[in-house]
Amino acid sequence: MVPDRAQLVADALGPGPAAWAVELGAQMTAAITTAIPELAVDAVATEIAKGCEAVALGTLIALERGDQVSLTAMPEVLAGPMEVVSRGIGMEHMLRSIHVAHSTATSVLLDAAERVVPAAQRFGEMRRINDVLFGIVDALTKRMADEYARAHEAWLTSSIALRAGVVEDLLQGSAVPMERATRILGYDLSRWHLAVIVWPGSSVPAESTQLGATASEILAAAGCVSTLVLPVGAQRVWAWGSRTSHPPEAIVPVTPPPPGVRVAIGTAGAGVEGFRRSHEQAAEAARVGALSTREAWWFGYEDLDLVAMLSADLLAAREFVARELGGLVDNTDSVVTMRRTLKCYLDRDRSLAGTAADLHIARNTVAYRVQRAEQLRGRPATVRRLQLHAALTLAEELGETVLTPAPDELD
Repeated sequence: MVPDRAQLVADALGPGPAAWAVELGAQMTAAITTAIPELAVDAVATEIAKGCEAVALGTLIALERGDQVSLTAMPEVLAGPMEVVSRGIGMEHMLRSIHVAHSTATSVLLDAAERVVPAAQRFGEMRRINDVLFGIVDALTKRMADEYARAHEAWLTSSIALRAGVVEDLLQGSAVPMERATRILGYDLSRWHLAVIVWPGSSVPAESTQLGATASEILAAAGCVSTLVLPVGAQRVWAWGSRTSHPPEAIVPVTPPPPGVRVAIGTAGAGVEGFRRSHEQAAEAARVGALSTREAWWFGYEDLDLVAMLSADLLAAREFVARELGGLVDNTDSVVTMRRTLKCYLDRDRSLAGTAADLHIARNTVAYRVQRAEQLRGRPATVRRLQLHAALTLAEELGETVLTPAPDELD
């Protein structure tokens, strides 16, 4: 999330402590998004994760050096208010997130102190940890309230707020007079619609105008004659394009977007329901795209529908992959090669010749790899073949997200 900051901590304290802080940040994020579902949505969850990781890394440095944590050294912590304001998420959820994160960090750090600090020094160290963490809570609560108020005032004075409110009502299924919606949005909802979501990769910031231009170009390439482009926070754009006579086609443009910009696209649908469903599909494609191991910028729901459905519950997906793949969940180079070969073999309806041609290897090599993969799995590829194929598809797209079980607690 904040790799540059993690590297600085690794340089100062070593890779072990830095990795531990990153894991603490992930645990704080999980606690917040579980306790406050309103903060678990796409870009909001991303900003929460960045902020939690920045706080964890900053706390570790402060404890090591005996300093107070400075919020100016972790700007990611205060990047969330614009995102939550644009989604209509109340300030109370942001303030509660601070206390959930504080509770999680306190529990983890005090448990660690109890394990590793000598008894004679333990009380003093625990008191110092509490002082540092409460200092962060005090500073962050005040700054977060100020930032939220500033973002809220800016949002209310923008024309985007009015359009966003209408779009949100449409997506929620609320009754909206079509004449009013069309007038405010400047977009005819009675046509065929195609939805896209555009966002930047975590390491490549982008302006919302750049994201909006990319969305417009994608929709133009799909043959749309009218578009609705809506910035959602600072780092995400929702957009729709429409046609009257027949559905737009989600065609990958010849010219890719600027480096780091990613595009998720739904399938075409008619009327208000098509407007809503295409967006929901684009959102699912964007979720998968954010987790994907592929070096790609285009994520089409039509290509990712199976992965999207199977990964809606990531815990269940991890358990499913582990159950179906057995020893094939390892991430050594040899096992990855066998896993990919087995998937290609199933993609090709168990054709040795077709798999060999696709992978540019000998037919006997395919046969050996498939046999070895079956041995690692612990049963033939013909047993629960559909489930095996689905598990391999998940592993190929999402990698360690589904191959590595989430830790129960910090060690």
